[in-house]
Amino acid sequence: MKNLSKTICIMITAVIASTLLTSCGSKDAGIKIGVVTGTTFGEKAKEYSKITEIKSYKDDNLNLQELVNKRIDGAITDKLVALYGIKQANFKGLKLVGNLIYTETIAAALRQDDDSLRQAINEAIGTIISDGTYSKLSTKYFGKNILDGIDYKKTVPNDKPATDGSLARVKKAGKITFALSGGYPPFNFFTSDDKLTGFDVEIGKEVAKKLGVKYEPVTTDFSGILEGLRSKRYDAILGSMAVTPERSKAVDFTDPYYYSGAQLIVPEDSKIKSMDQLK
Repeated sequence: MKNLSKTICIMITAVIASTLLTSCGSKDAGIKIGVVTGTTFGEKAKEYSKITEIKSYKDDNLNLQELVNKRIDGAITDKLVALYGIKQANFKGLKLVGNLIYTETIAAALRQDDDSLRQAINEAIGTIISDGTYSKLSTKYFGKNILDGIDYKKTVPNDKPATDGSLARVKKAGKITFALSGGYPPFNFFTSDDKLTGFDVEIGKEVAKKLGVKYEPVTTDFSGILEGLRSKRYDAILGSMAVTPERSKAVDFTDPYYYSGAQLIVPEDSKIKSMDQLK
């Protein structure tokens, strides 16, 4: 009788434990997060234990559309990109939650040792900012100058004048080729009539104008954009690339042309209120 009672107790305990584990598993079911391939957002998402699947997409159009269709639970992307998408009603029923996950410095990327071209682009960016052109373009896309209140810092302080032939190469060609994805509104994207436009595009055109050459964009997948630069498919990347220590080992960056940050976007009816819930 004692053995029977003991067996029953063990069985009941096992059932209760199993129920509790199942309950906990249901409550903390894995979270699927979408990011754009090749961005820094995917690596950051790996730091959160409740994110069990990271889905990568070619661009934010696909990323946010998947979120609208609720095939993923949330998306991590640039705050300004998300605000623009929601404001333009391209992606209805979404909201930004929590604070910025981290901030990013955005600059143009060039091949290492293309110093004279990098310095010329720096000068052009500085002129665009000081003469009011930047403020006009920023207000057009974001309703304000997004550099206002920013502690702006040059990428290479006290840069010595370069003597390499990269600037001469571009001037001889009469054009500068800038790479971008073409799928990152409002920074670079195609309109309904297949016209490439956006903040990156207009900044690139102004830089080319200051250099006295033609602006020529090259659209390519962001996942291979750095390799394309290193293999000389284009002169530079001016397509919302964030400066990171890892990227800085492979390419050189100009001075920043905007600052932003990563933020979590979820459906309006989501119970997720911030990234802290996903730790």
